[in-house]
Amino acid sequence: MADQAQNYNGYCVKCKEKRDFEGHVEVSKTGMNMAKGKCPVCGTTVNRILGKAKV
Repeated sequence: MADQAQNYNGYCVKCKEKRDFEGHVEVSKTGMNMAKGKCPVCGTTVNRILGKAKV
């Protein structure tokens, strides 16, 4: 996956709303791709699971 930041839509647990955030793709311990970034309103980390990582 590309290391460049992209825009994603995810749920902020602190704001309790869906937010658009700028993030990058990481692979979790379970092997899933996930977009990780900061909520633009409160600054909390927001994650969005994208699907299985290709190995």
